[in-house]
Amino acid sequence: MKIYKFGGSSLGSAARIRKVAAIIAGARSEGPLVVVVSALFRCTDMLLESANEACLGDENYRKTFEEFDALHRNIAADLFNAEVCSDVVSAMSDELLELSDLLHGVFLLRELSEKSTALILSFGERLSARLISRFLPDGYYVDGRNLVVTDSNPLCARVDRHATEKRIQSALSSCSGVPVVTGYIAAAPDGTVTTLGRGGSDYTASLVGASLSASEIVIWTDVDGFYSADPKRVRDARVLPYISYAEAMELSHAGAKILHPFSIQPAMKASIPVLIRNSFNPDAPGTRIERDVQQEMKDRLPVTGLSSINKVVLLNLAGSGMVGVPGIASRLFSCLALHGINIIFISQASSEQSISLAINPLQAEKAKKILEAEFHSEIESRLIDPLLIRRSLALIAVVGNNMSGHPGVSAQLFETLGKNGINVIAVAQGANEMNISLVIESHDEDKALNCIHESFFLSQRKVHVFLAGTGTIAKSLLQQISGHRMNLREEKDLDVVVCGIANTRMIALNNDGIDLERWQEELRPRADDAGIEDYIRLLQERNLHNTIFVDCTASAKVAERYPELLKANISVVTANKLGMAGPETLYREIVDAERASNARFLYETNVGAGLPIINTLNDLKNSGDKIISIEGVLSGTLSFIFNELRSGGTFSEIVRRAKEAGYTEPDPRDDLSGADFARKFLILGRELGFSLEYADVVCESLVPVDCRGEMSAEEFLVRLRSVDDFYAEEIRRAALEQMTIAYAGEIRNGKASIGVKRVPLESPIAGLSGSENMVVFTTERYRATPLVVRGPGAGAEVTAGGVFADILRIASYLV
Repeated sequence: MKIYKFGGSSLGSAARIRKVAAIIAGARSEGPLVVVVSALFRCTDMLLESANEACLGDENYRKTFEEFDALHRNIAADLFNAEVCSDVVSAMSDELLELSDLLHGVFLLRELSEKSTALILSFGERLSARLISRFLPDGYYVDGRNLVVTDSNPLCARVDRHATEKRIQSALSSCSGVPVVTGYIAAAPDGTVTTLGRGGSDYTASLVGASLSASEIVIWTDVDGFYSADPKRVRDARVLPYISYAEAMELSHAGAKILHPFSIQPAMKASIPVLIRNSFNPDAPGTRIERDVQQEMKDRLPVTGLSSINKVVLLNLAGSGMVGVPGIASRLFSCLALHGINIIFISQASSEQSISLAINPLQAEKAKKILEAEFHSEIESRLIDPLLIRRSLALIAVVGNNMSGHPGVSAQLFETLGKNGINVIAVAQGANEMNISLVIESHDEDKALNCIHESFFLSQRKVHVFLAGTGTIAKSLLQQISGHRMNLREEKDLDVVVCGIANTRMIALNNDGIDLERWQEELRPRADDAGIEDYIRLLQERNLHNTIFVDCTASAKVAERYPELLKANISVVTANKLGMAGPETLYREIVDAERASNARFLYETNVGAGLPIINTLNDLKNSGDKIISIEGVLSGTLSFIFNELRSGGTFSEIVRRAKEAGYTEPDPRDDLSGADFARKFLILGRELGFSLEYADVVCESLVPVDCRGEMSAEEFLVRLRSVDDFYAEEIRRAALEQMTIAYAGEIRNGKASIGVKRVPLESPIAGLSGSENMVVFTTERYRATPLVVRGPGAGAEVTAGGVFADILRIASYLV
């Protein structure tokens, strides 16, 4: 014999009921079958809504009732021919009339007791079972109130297993057709209607199955099985083919709505497998729940699944008077149990100075009141502090049989949460090591579920990128991410998802990722007053895990926001020098914010574009080497000009060629001033630990005095001819000394200087070609032969490549 239970989502329309009937017909060929049904889709909510409206004196209760009535009559009209429909509607009319009278009584008395609520809610299953039983060729109606015996608690009754088993065996052991049993509803010994709590039809099915020693219990619902996490919250959640009874109970108690928390107990006691199947996709294998999982699953990952309750309240009882005092916990729990308050979560400090409890928010005020009364004398004498209530919290359970004896699970869990800036308020773990439960802020629930799931389930690891700027560097970066994304997915199991792109006028946002092949089409106008603050606000509201903010602007306003982002545990990658080369106060704020957070701040491209200059410098420092000096050329434009000058040609003509080749800014004076070069050396000086401002960098401008001021670029190039002879003479004189000239910088003894320098022909700087950059590190270890970092140091593509590399470095840290 098998037990089939169908939830309300499977019974929402005549078409769905026909599909259910087809599933039942297929099972009938395999042996005896008992069917347990819930109310039709949304009907329990409609009944509760109507009852509450009636209690408030709101005449709209009639409209809600009429909607409930019409739903059942319309489905009957669709399912049956006229003659049968008349009989079915006639049978239902008696119950609908009784329901109408009950609601009218509540409306007149303005009172809705728990007993009345239970009786009103029972009509959903009663009417559903009448429709299904009549539609099945050999079906017949069985009222669950005659089978399941409970105590007198109307809305969440406790089952008398012994009495219930006897009644079920008596009524159903020798059934010839297909009994259709009302789930969810039961009765106290005096006949009063009770219910088993929301989702209680699962429990009914399990009780029936255990009492009849069924071969299996199949719970038909609207999903393909038990998922590793709620698929509505975690997109990469996957169906679990097998889980144990214990894992199913832990997950359902901690919020997995697919199964009633108590429904596993009877099946487990009788060793009956429970299957979760999808009535909308009956070919899917679903999830099998049994005592021992299949042998091939023994070596699976330590964590089986995650579940969460998104609204809990934490009560904290604390005080020095609790330490070493026997009976405090007993009084606490007995008091709550006496008043019917269910405890979801318990955490106690080893010092015995505090006990934290998570409960349903609807019971918070009641719990606070009764506990303050229970411990009144201790609170008055200040042995126990006044009870604290903390709201807007969520509970997450990390569950798995294989967690037991598996080192590192807790470390991995808390490291993952810490890197994403998720604060854990309370923790509880049982001695069986099967469940680690966490209480966190409710606004972090989705973020926590996703990052934990990625960490333990090897679902596609993701980083979520929000880009500021749409200039040449940003465009090249987006092109590189798009081109390399598939390789990263396949080879590194990493997905770089660009969720935001913004400039001063336009914005595009999509949590699931912007289409990088047509990102410009997705940009939409921003509000006139929307600045970087608005973009950061939108980014933080999304609260996505593994978030990286990427700055491809040249905006000081954007750079000023780095500390705020880092404090919010959002990592930053920047090609914008105005943060680390800005005022020293901002530099210190950025450094301090990174140290105080779990976020990362990478800015390799600030100095050498795609060259690993900052990384090399940090490696030298971290390994204990002493850096004596840093020399080099850190301007691709100026490197090109002086390399060409050494090969022959006039200074002004070389600058003109550089401009025409796109090596310079539209106004070449921006490059010849050396300002950008100076910012790079300012950053290097600060990284060496020197206290420097921009004005402290001695920087020789290559713009002649008479070429400054307002003029066109063409006029400037004409006037620049006045220095051609000077540079020709400088090269001639240097050659006499076996030297050449270069525009280079040096940091030594805490001072930074940049300008035209004579360098030996054997110097690495003299060997540069094209627009190459170079940095020469002279250290205690690299004194005789300095360490050289050399390569292309300019261009949008090279810089974007450096930014992309920094994104991937942070990704490897986060995931």
